[in-house]
Amino acid sequence: MAKLTPFGRSIRKLRVERGETQSDIAGALGVSVAFWSSLETGKKNVPPDVLRRIEEHFGLVGDKAHELRDLAEMSRGEVRINMQKMNDPSRELVLGFARRFESGSLNEAQLAQLRKILEEGD
Repeated sequence: MAKLTPFGRSIRKLRVERGETQSDIAGALGVSVAFWSSLETGKKNVPPDVLRRIEEHFGLVGDKAHELRDLAEMSRGEVRINMQKMNDPSRELVLGFARRFESGSLNEAQLAQLRKILEEGD
């Protein structure tokens, strides 16, 4: 069995707990069985409109819906950032961070420091 993403594990668990097949869910959401399967296995990212339909189908509201949205974001293979309205220093910072992060050249202490800076902003 393929390793599931956090989002895939969550929606599979919801489906199984309700005793629904992939075909049942696909029909209810208006997607193909192949597409639903690709969401469960993490081969495709969930589009926002499908995510909304999943939340509605399973009756997820509040914290449960927010948790599913977070899992969908965590399971994405890539992150897109619109830099169109950023000034040059901000663009340089974003690109520099992306290069360092992707290469794995940030050590645990640096990651912890960045995490702390981001948490202080909230």
